[in-house]
Amino acid sequence: MEETIELREIIEIVFRGKWIIALITAVAIGLAGIVSWFVLPEQYDSNSTIQIVTNPQDAGLLAGYVNAEFSTSIFSERIQSKRFLENILIENNYSPKDFNIENLIVNIEKETNLIDVSYQNGNPELAQKHLELFINETKKKMNSSVISSMKSLEKTYTSETEILSTEIEGLIEEYNTLIKKNSLPEVLIMQSLLNNQVLMTVSDEQINALVNVNGSLHNQLMQMQSQILSKATEYRNVLDRYQAVKSGINSFSPEPYIRVISEPSLAKSPISPNKILNIAIAAILGVMIGIGIVFFREYWKNTAPDK
Repeated sequence: MEETIELREIIEIVFRGKWIIALITAVAIGLAGIVSWFVLPEQYDSNSTIQIVTNPQDAGLLAGYVNAEFSTSIFSERIQSKRFLENILIENNYSPKDFNIENLIVNIEKETNLIDVSYQNGNPELAQKHLELFINETKKKMNSSVISSMKSLEKTYTSETEILSTEIEGLIEEYNTLIKKNSLPEVLIMQSLLNNQVLMTVSDEQINALVNVNGSLHNQLMQMQSQILSKATEYRNVLDRYQAVKSGINSFSPEPYIRVISEPSLAKSPISPNKILNIAIAAILGVMIGIGIVFFREYWKNTAPDK
């Protein structure tokens, strides 16, 4: 015959063990209170919202480097670099020993260019100062990355202009030597440099030299003039790009591309530990453990062998 336990019997068992349940619950609540108030460190949260503003359709040399660097993903990766943040703290006379990268939470809002950043610390003022420092130094790092790329490009253009200048000088020197060797009018030298028609008095000797110019020499002169003009055009294009890069380096600022929508906040109360929640959980566990002990005690009594 199966044994059954009625609801009335269950209530009677719990009622008989009410003081045990109450004692265990009180002990659990007391321990939770001690741990919450005196053991667990308080954590304060500082929050900020960042906006990354770039336009992939922007044209120009600077726009390409800006759009490649200033993005939500790049900002997120840089500000979550543990070594980078620890170096920032050391450089600004803060101790990195209490820093935990897990206390920094970065959330990129989908389909937007907004980034929510939060940072926790045991001191509300430090949480705010550290987060502000992390954001500003990340902006500087992204700025220096763009400037570094632009300076590298500046060196490339400088090298190209020097090479082109040397090539042009060599072509002009070769052209002038050919003019003088064949006793041709010096006006041809002026034309090669100015690409313009110049009226000058030409001697009979120079006229005879022009008359005697054969097809081979004429083709050679025309090819050299074409090479000089082509190199000069290439030189001007590279020089224009160099000037654009130089101007970009001198005037670049990250402020238009990274906007702090909301400054790092100063927490007024800790977000952890949640003392009320901890006590509530302890009370529930205390009651459950107490009831378990009461039922086990009742079972132990009822199953004891008769003497």
